[in-house]
Amino acid sequence: MPSTGHTNGHTKNPLVCRDRRLGLSESDWVSSFSCEEMTVLIVCRGPVRQEAIDTFGEMGMAKVGILLSEKDSIVYPRALAPELRRLDPSRVHSVADYTGASKEERTERVEQIIQIARDNGYDYIFAGYGFMAEDEEFVRSIEEAGLRFIGPCSHTVQAAGFKDEAKRTAERVDVSVTPGINNATARLLLRKHGDRKALGKLAKKHGLDVPELSNDEVDLDTVADAVLGASYDAGIDLYTVDELAEQLKIEVGTILETYEGSRIRLKAIGGGGGKGQRIVHRADEAPPMVREILGEVKALGVGDNKNILVELNIETTRHNEIQLIGNGEWTVSLGGRDCSLQMHEQKLLEVSITQETLRGAVERERAAGNEAAAAAIEQDLSILTRMEAEAERFGEAVRLDSASTFECIVDGARHYFMEVNTRIQVEHRVSELCYALRFHNPADASDSFDVHSLVEAMALLANLAPSVFNATRPRSRHGSTRRISLSLRTPAARSCLGRIRSKARSATTRASAPRTPIQTFSCATSWPARMTATSRFS
Repeated sequence: MPSTGHTNGHTKNPLVCRDRRLGLSESDWVSSFSCEEMTVLIVCRGPVRQEAIDTFGEMGMAKVGILLSEKDSIVYPRALAPELRRLDPSRVHSVADYTGASKEERTERVEQIIQIARDNGYDYIFAGYGFMAEDEEFVRSIEEAGLRFIGPCSHTVQAAGFKDEAKRTAERVDVSVTPGINNATARLLLRKHGDRKALGKLAKKHGLDVPELSNDEVDLDTVADAVLGASYDAGIDLYTVDELAEQLKIEVGTILETYEGSRIRLKAIGGGGGKGQRIVHRADEAPPMVREILGEVKALGVGDNKNILVELNIETTRHNEIQLIGNGEWTVSLGGRDCSLQMHEQKLLEVSITQETLRGAVERERAAGNEAAAAAIEQDLSILTRMEAEAERFGEAVRLDSASTFECIVDGARHYFMEVNTRIQVEHRVSELCYALRFHNPADASDSFDVHSLVEAMALLANLAPSVFNATRPRSRHGSTRRISLSLRTPAARSCLGRIRSKARSATTRASAPRTPIQTFSCATSWPARMTATSRFS
């Protein structure tokens, strides 16, 4: 497809740039998906903001605006970010920051964003891969305001974005999970108020409406969770942080009795990117960690859900994830990514893994007489196949209606569900270069179109009225791709960036903004089907 006329060098990259104006199609069905009338407010920063501006422009959208934080360490008139130089100044809207430092500030910022959208005629809001993208309250507020969110709906964020809810859903739909507990706060409440009658008195004392209390068929753990949910909605605390710390000490001790000599991972139900997690060796190490964990994910406010997962730490592991896209009825996997090479819980290298690539590698190794290598890759293929099936099953269970990532840890021939990120991720283009998403006309088998961008797919799905159509994943342009994150924490590393960029420019898409601590680029190059050595540093 031809270029849409951009002049910046990075927008001429044929791997990621194309004309996406579906309204120009000769097919009436395809042209009905046109998004040219969409008006979008982008409420995130970083590389995904530039990508969204480019993609929305290629889709024909004429009205796209962004937020600009006063804490961005840049002055707008002299800003280096290319999107700020290209945008009409009337489409740049100032805010103090993007999320707020406290619960009160976060609520204020959500209201401000919605007001900016209303005052300036934006009907859609896109949050990229920032924390706001997984904020259920933010998404629900957008929906209640009559606006549309380009991303998973509030129901999906609630069911999949909170780690405790996601783990319960995973268990319900037969997804392999890490040994541990996901309801420490409910156990704490039952330790303080041990039966249905006591929970009822507690709810009455605080004026909480909990229908589950009057249903004897509902188990006590579920009733306790319902009471807690009502307290969060009411903005009150039914336990203290110190009481939670003591409960976690008990839970860690119980798990260590079963898994003697192991380590335990404490994980906040919110957060991402390694935030809100600590590893402990002994039960008495848990209490001091609780405030740190909750502080990192901004969950220390009154009425915040402070639940923390307690899980067995899988020591020898690979970190794999499955890219998902759905419309609320179907969910399609777009292959996997191996993200095992990490430092300080931050991914350094992401390598695409697909069933087609692994099958091809098995055939090549077997033809060469390398039966051991073929068997090892065959095991990886089996794990990937199971993970993709479980991911699609999970997506349908939570009515996934946009892009999300299903994350697992792999230990030998086994894998364990870890969490779901109900948003697009930094490394999403690794999957885009392997698979496209094909939309099929249910009334005409010969009528279809391919979507090569996850941001584009998210916008299309947000713009669609409820309709019945099918989607599959045709093989895209490259068998395997990789993305490398360079951590520029030292002057020596930063001085190398220019040389690295000059060598990589012809084969990469720059995905970095000036003055950020992490510089990244995505490569569409061949890569071995199996990573023979993967490491995780922490």
